[in-house]
Amino acid sequence: VSLDDVDSKAAFAEKYDLPFPILADVEKQAADSYNVVMKLGNMTLTKRETFLIDPAGVVVRHYSKVQPDTHTAEVLDGLRTLGAGTES
Repeated sequence: VSLDDVDSKAAFAEKYDLPFPILADVEKQAADSYNVVMKLGNMTLTKRETFLIDPAGVVVRHYSKVQPDTHTAEVLDGLRTLGAGTES
């Protein structure tokens, strides 16, 4: 979830070759729900965090410290551990 627009999220996903979507939440609805909004001076930002959500809508894993260069592998490993699989 990011407060940035769709185009900037697409560029970020392309830069880091992310195989999953990133929500562009310009109205802050999802970010507020997951408590990831933060203030930095006069700027409103989201913390860089990842949530794995099961089909019932339950958060089954939360990554609060995200490094974009290695995070995809970390999340895929988490999915494997949870038994969710990685096939689409």
